[in-house]
Amino acid sequence: MASRATRGPAQARASSAAITPLTGLLGASLLLFPGAALAQTATQSGTTVLDPISVTASEVAPGGVQIREEQIERANASSIKDVFDGEAAVNVGGGSDVSRKVYVNGIEDTNLNVKIDGARQVNSAFHHLGTAIIDPGLLKTVRIETGVGPADVGPGALGGSIAYETKDARDLLEIGQPFGGYGKLQYDSNSRGLGEVLTVATQQGGFEALLYGSNDIGRSYKDGDGNRVPGTAPEMHNVLSKFAWTGRAGSRLEFQAGYLNDQGVRPNRANFGALTNGAPPTFQQFSRRIFSASYTDENPTELINPEVVLSYNRSSMFIDELAFGPNTFDLHSETASYNGKFANTFSSDLGPLGAGKITAGVDFFHDEGRGDIEGGFGGAIPLQNEETSKNIGAFVQARLTVTERFRGSLGGRFDQQEFEGIDGTELDGGGPSANVNLEYDVIPGITPYAGAGTTYGGIPLGESLIYNFAGQWSYAGLTSSRSGNYKAGVKAEHGPFSGDINYYHNDIYDAHDRGSVTRNTTRDLQSRGINVSGRYSYGDGFLRATYSHNRFRADGVPLASGSASFHGLQMGDLFTAEVAHDFNELGLRIGGSFEGALKDDSNTEPPTDSYAVVNIYGEWTPPGFEAVSLRADIRNLLDRTYVDRATSGADNAAAIPFNEPGRTLLLTAKVRF
Repeated sequence: MASRATRGPAQARASSAAITPLTGLLGASLLLFPGAALAQTATQSGTTVLDPISVTASEVAPGGVQIREEQIERANASSIKDVFDGEAAVNVGGGSDVSRKVYVNGIEDTNLNVKIDGARQVNSAFHHLGTAIIDPGLLKTVRIETGVGPADVGPGALGGSIAYETKDARDLLEIGQPFGGYGKLQYDSNSRGLGEVLTVATQQGGFEALLYGSNDIGRSYKDGDGNRVPGTAPEMHNVLSKFAWTGRAGSRLEFQAGYLNDQGVRPNRANFGALTNGAPPTFQQFSRRIFSASYTDENPTELINPEVVLSYNRSSMFIDELAFGPNTFDLHSETASYNGKFANTFSSDLGPLGAGKITAGVDFFHDEGRGDIEGGFGGAIPLQNEETSKNIGAFVQARLTVTERFRGSLGGRFDQQEFEGIDGTELDGGGPSANVNLEYDVIPGITPYAGAGTTYGGIPLGESLIYNFAGQWSYAGLTSSRSGNYKAGVKAEHGPFSGDINYYHNDIYDAHDRGSVTRNTTRDLQSRGINVSGRYSYGDGFLRATYSHNRFRADGVPLASGSASFHGLQMGDLFTAEVAHDFNELGLRIGGSFEGALKDDSNTEPPTDSYAVVNIYGEWTPPGFEAVSLRADIRNLLDRTYVDRATSGADNAAAIPFNEPGRTLLLTAKVRF
C-alpha cells in the first residue's frame, strides 16, 4: 500500500491527466490508426467482402425493461442515473459516481446478474460503495430482465439481470467509411464541471477498431437551497478500446480492453452525504480494468450459431483514513472475476412446439476477493485476507413460437459452486434454476402474459474491504440463497398508442449481509408491486409516462436504508413522464421530463418525503451542418431541494443523505467527423 507521502504527487499527476485536451486524445488516435485516412473501400481494392451486419440485442421478456440507443442519446446522460430517468421501475441513488447504486423493482443490483458487454461484474467490495460505476458515454443498449430471468443470462440472477452493451466501430461508421467518430464537450453550470469525450473509429476490409476516452472534472454541486454538497465533485476518467475482425463467411472475433478510474475526496461513507458524528471526508480511489474476447457467427445456420465469451475484470478500492469510532484505518481491496460462456443456438421447426430457437451451453466464473487493512482491533486477527468462489453452470433456454398467437420461453440451468472462506473453510453447493414466460394474443394488439421462476443464488463473496475488520469471521452454518419470482401483465398496442401493466412478486430467501462477522447472517426479502407504462407517438414527437408502486420488506418488516446494502430499498410510488417534439425543417428538437415521488409513511421513521422535478431541453442540428449538434438542458427547473428515493440515509440518525443537484444549466456541443 502506498504511503501518504507518495499519494500526493500521484494525485497531482492524476489531476493533470484529467485536464488533458481532447486534441491530445485525437493525436493519440491518429497514431494508433495511421492508415485510416488511406483505407480503400472493398470495391476500390477489388476485394469482395460482406457488408457489416448490425446485430441488435434480443428483446427482453414481457415485463422487462429495454433502453435503446435513441433513448440513451435523447437523455444526454452525464451519469448512469440519467440513463434510467424515464423508467419508474429502475432507480439510481447516490450523489457521486462512486456511490451510485441501481435498484430494479426495489432490489439492489448485487442480487442480479450484471454484465458489461458480456463481462460479469462483481460488486461486493464495500457496502458503502456504489454498484453502478459506469460511464454512460458509449452505451448502446441496456436490457433488464425483471424477476424471472432466462437461464442463459448466467448464474446468480436472483432478481433478474442487467446487460449493458457498448457501441462498436460499425455503429459509428457508414458502410465503406474508413474513419470517423465524434468529439463532445459538456459544461455543467452547477458544479462548474467540464466533460470531455472523444471517440474515433476505423474500418478496413473485415477489420475495425474503436477508441473511446472521457474525462470529467469539476466542483461539488449545490442543492436547491444553494448549499454545496461535499464529496460530489466529478472525477471519473475512462478509456475503452475495441478491436474486431469479421470474416467473409460471417465469423466475428472481438477484443475489448477498458480502464475506468474515479478518485477524489469523498464522504467518510461514500453513499451517505456525511456522518452526524463529524467524521471528516477522506481520499478514495476506485478503478476497474476489463479485458474480454468473444466469437460469434453473423451468418449462422439453423444448427450452428455459436457464442463464445471470455472475460476478466478486476476492481480495486482504496480508502485513506476511514474513521471508525476513535480509530482510523487505511483500507484496500481487490475483486477479480475470470468468467466465460460457451453456447450454441439451434433454430428449426420443432414439430408440435412450433418454430423457435433453443440455446444450450455452459458458463463459469472464478471470483476472488482480497482485503488489506492497516490498523485493526486485535493483533491476533489476520488483516490480509482472501475469499474465492468458483461456479460452473449448464443451461438450456427455448424461445418458441407455438402458434401465430401463442409464444413462450422456458429453460433451466444447474450450477455447482465451490467456496473458500478467509479462514480456509471450504463449502460446496449447487442447485437447479428454472423459468417460464408465456404470452398470448387474445386479439390483435392485446397480449396477456405471465412468468414464474426460481433461481439458485449460491454464496457470494463477502465485503473484501472489511474482511476481519471487527473480528475473526465465522462461516458456521453458511448456506446458499434462492429466489422465487412471479409476474403477470398485459401489453397493448393500437395505432399510435402502446402500453404495459404488470404485477410482480419477488422473494429472495437467505439473502446474505456479506459484511457480518457471522457470515451466515441472512434476511428473507420480498419485493412486490405494479409497473405501468404508456406511450403516444405522432409524426414528429411522442409522450411517454411510467408509474411504479413498490413494497419492499426484509423478514416481514421495512428495511432501514442503513441496513439495506446488498438487499434493497422500498421505492413506494414513483412517476415519470417525457415529451419531445421535432421541428425537422429547423433541425430543432425540444422536450422535457418529469420525475415525482409520493410521500411514503409505511417505511421506517421518519417517512420519506414527496418530491417533483421538472427538466427541459432544446437540441439544434443546423440544417446543412448535420455533423454538429448543440444542446441546452435545464435540469431541476424549479430548483427543488430533495433526496432521491433510491438514496440511502434519509431515515438514519447517524447519516446526512445526499441532496440532489439544484437547478443546473447543461450545455453540450457534439461534432461528428
